[in-house]
Amino acid sequence: MRLHHNPIQFGSVKRLNVKYEFMKFLPSVLACCAGLIAPFLQAGTDVDEKTAVASNQTATEPVPLDLFEFQTAYVFESDLNHGGSHGKQDEIQSEFEYGHRIQLHDKIYLHLGISYERYDFGSTHAPVPDHLQAFAGVVGIDIMHGKDVGAFIEFRPGFYTEDNFGISSFDVPIAAGMIFVVKPDKLYLFGGAYASFLQGGYPVVPLGGIIWIASDKVRLMGVMPDPKLIYSATDKLDLYLGGQLVGGAFRTDHNDSIQPRKLDGTQVDFSDYRTGLGLNYDLTKNCTLDFSAGYSIQRHFAFHRAGENYRTDPSPYVSLQLKASF
Repeated sequence: MRLHHNPIQFGSVKRLNVKYEFMKFLPSVLACCAGLIAPFLQAGTDVDEKTAVASNQTATEPVPLDLFEFQTAYVFESDLNHGGSHGKQDEIQSEFEYGHRIQLHDKIYLHLGISYERYDFGSTHAPVPDHLQAFAGVVGIDIMHGKDVGAFIEFRPGFYTEDNFGISSFDVPIAAGMIFVVKPDKLYLFGGAYASFLQGGYPVVPLGGIIWIASDKVRLMGVMPDPKLIYSATDKLDLYLGGQLVGGAFRTDHNDSIQPRKLDGTQVDFSDYRTGLGLNYDLTKNCTLDFSAGYSIQRHFAFHRAGENYRTDPSPYVSLQLKASF
């Protein structure tokens, strides 16, 4: 879920065309996007941010074939806790994704791409990874409406690990979803699902959300992992209040000195829950810049199969994202 992006990770809507952008849903999040966006599931599930349009005008718009996304974020230091503080830890998030669409028939497109995401953490006394990374391919089918996605299914085969790119860290997160029109130009629903074999908590997660266009200036994108309340200040500038969930499922490396021993080469679900204010600005017709800042409510290392959990205190964050489609 962007979570990988992502899983899984859903973005902004522009006036006139009434666009909906999704991020990849999540680790490799999210890339889970459909007819809206994700990533944090980044791409994006993000993750690649996908869109769905409520206007009939979009049926005549060309389908973007090349998709780029880059994101970086910094989360400031806070205590990492597990039965007491294990020291202070910060986080650097880096993501890149490129995708290309190939028309198969009419509105059906094959979506091929490559993605890389990485999380670097400050050193503490806790037996948690000092970094996690995912290198994956993107293979999917997009059903397009003009330049936007109405339905999709996506596979992200790759390695989700610290440094050991082997069979134990191989996974194929799967995301699928579709947009449902309740009231044209006013109310939409999104439904889908995300699955990851490496994920230790819930291997299959249902996806859902609501999109409400209150006016030409205000809309609610109530879709995880990137819900937002958006105000369109100008035709090029959106201001928003929102949340974001990033992270994913990974396999840690073998470490003969780690304690407790059950954390040696085990599975970990990493999650970062954020909330803050942001802006989305159209640099050009095909390129947008997104900046946000706020608080990381909690970073969570969940070793589900080993029965261990490590959590941080809240801390500030800043994030910068650049997206382009041609």
